[in-house]
Amino acid sequence: MRVVAIYKLQGSPEELAAKLGTALNILPYEARARVIAPGGGPAVVGCFAEAGAAATCASRLREEGFAVLELDSAAAEREAARFIAHQLTLTDAGLAAVDRQGGRLLLPWSEIRLLLRGTGIITTTTTSTTKEKKFSPGLAVATGGLMMRKTVKSTSESTTQERQPFLLVYASGRQPLLVRQDQTDYSTLGEQRQLSREANYNWICAELRRRAPQAVYDDRLQTRPGQAQLLGSTLPPEQHLDLAITLLARAAGAFPR
Repeated sequence: MRVVAIYKLQGSPEELAAKLGTALNILPYEARARVIAPGGGPAVVGCFAEAGAAATCASRLREEGFAVLELDSAAAEREAARFIAHQLTLTDAGLAAVDRQGGRLLLPWSEIRLLLRGTGIITTTTTSTTKEKKFSPGLAVATGGLMMRKTVKSTSESTTQERQPFLLVYASGRQPLLVRQDQTDYSTLGEQRQLSREANYNWICAELRRRAPQAVYDDRLQTRPGQAQLLGSTLPPEQHLDLAITLLARAAGAFPR
């Protein structure tokens, strides 16, 4: 799937909606929701099975003056490409991270380009089967009263959703660093260690902003409405969060094009 998004949006929503409507051959009021994206975008405006159709759409958008991002969904940043932090230390040299296998990563403060906060939603479906005996008039008649109950099986499904806050840190020429609120060991924070995981995570996010003031800070992916605003109506955030992350990183210049 090829995705086309617009970004660096500037100007009045009415003018932008008119231009987007012309490019996409839709009415301005239909286009307006895509041009009021927080931070000037990015906002997905088209999804295509064929690269040629995506290129044509992108060309029309550029003709109307839009900055455009094109992305093959297969090239979106995945979990395997990230350094997943287990422990963090804030040093004079930069942010030092250790993963569960003992691997190490150091991100110098001056080289950090993007701090991206978001919330992943983990959906778990559980299936359970129960058996119970129930009175069966038909069975009682058929057996002359010898058997009056039969075993009945019933199956039910329950779905739960768990919210998992995360922070992605991008630095020039280095692997993206992923910090998950509930899967990080905060014992290395020493005297700065807070009373809860949430408090530790929020302190780290605030301290990184203080120590790397040049970095772009983006928190629109913390809520589902924010994720949906970026991805549009055809891409469910639960399935395409990595795509949203990649588009934001590219828009900020923190991810290879």
